[in-house]
Amino acid sequence: MIRWIRVAVALVLVLALSASVYWGYTLFLLATGLIVFGVAYGWPRLTDSPQPRATSIMLALFGIGGLYAAWHDSTAPYLDWLPVLAGLGLLWTFVQNLTRGIGASYAVANVSAQVSGLVIVLSASTWVAAITIPGDKEAIVIGLASLIVAQCMTALPWPAIYTSPLAIVMSTAVAGILSVLVFAPALSLASALSLGVVMGLLVAAVDRMLGLVAYAKFQAANLEASQNIEVKKNVEKARSFAVQLALGAAPIALGGVVVYALERLAS
Repeated sequence: MIRWIRVAVALVLVLALSASVYWGYTLFLLATGLIVFGVAYGWPRLTDSPQPRATSIMLALFGIGGLYAAWHDSTAPYLDWLPVLAGLGLLWTFVQNLTRGIGASYAVANVSAQVSGLVIVLSASTWVAAITIPGDKEAIVIGLASLIVAQCMTALPWPAIYTSPLAIVMSTAVAGILSVLVFAPALSLASALSLGVVMGLLVAAVDRMLGLVAYAKFQAANLEASQNIEVKKNVEKARSFAVQLALGAAPIALGGVVVYALERLAS
């Protein structure tokens, strides 16, 4: 049941992005900001960061910075400031972890997790870049629809050996149907099917990789440290929601890279 929380999170984000595509650029920017805040809050809890608040602040600041930079970039490729932000984010990550001390435990794992979170929040800015590219925006809507369908498939209570292929097949089918019945001839069937396949692969891969992180031994560290049963329950509930929030928002943030690449190729 708890796996469906990520689907609910993804559905809210997808609906916000899909609707704002046609309602205005500013609304789309705000909807993309929800993705950033979802990842910023959930990622440190998913990876069991020893500095969750500092990491959340860092991810939120750089994620919003990426959105702002893409919003104000009026010339292709619309992501000129992204390398600068990535470099500054890496510097922040190393400095933040140095404050824990030279002999801090799991330093490599923590740095790796924080850098991964940085990549994901900066990826959200590609949605803003994608909508900035002149032309039709059907690829954005089809990509979002494929993402949510794939998320639903991976949330089914079956082994990943079944849900992962199902996610790819269903996301591809939905992309093809939308291309033929709704958005023809703005987006070719071949492009739509390719988009569906990649989105399905993306969601399946994120589900497999981050799902393993969610059940890693580090996730139980704070719970074992607590001797109070009620505190354990409260911490577990809060962490479970944050973990599902990250698992729901991360594929959508990364999906922007795919849509942006398709829009750039088509422009």
